[in-house]
Amino acid sequence: MKENALNYFGKIDEHCIVEFVDLLNGILTRNLGARKDLRKICSFAIELLDNGMRYSVDDNISFSWVIQNDHITFELQNRAQEDDAFRLREQADMIKSFSEEEKNNEFRKVMLEPHFGKKGGAGLGLLQMLRKGAVSIDVHVDVSALGEYVCICKIVTPIKKF
Repeated sequence: MKENALNYFGKIDEHCIVEFVDLLNGILTRNLGARKDLRKICSFAIELLDNGMRYSVDDNISFSWVIQNDHITFELQNRAQEDDAFRLREQADMIKSFSEEEKNNEFRKVMLEPHFGKKGGAGLGLLQMLRKGAVSIDVHVDVSALGEYVCICKIVTPIKKF
């Protein structure tokens, strides 16, 4: 697939997420044809956008995707509470170190927990993206000069050729 990119900065809500995913699905379908794996790729964007909306302190996010040849890179940035930012980074670091068996065991464990955290599934979305084929998940936290915490989450997944 030829290079393709989208960059957005602004407010986010459920309606924006629907629009982004429809646009992404349309672009992928036009370039790759109708394929079953497009739903999985779009689910990665949904997860990132949902996290950005849920954890943003001001409903503003920066969201981008870049499609290059055989992979797509999603990046989401949002200002977050300090504890939310570092919890996400710790979850990502822990999950990235898991073997396939450990990923599956952790997924089962989290799914069988009677209670999720107060804001969500304790890294379940990141874990699910790795289980579904994302090749990398990187989370960084930058502290601005104003003492604000900015989460930067980058996901890379292949666009398989059939």
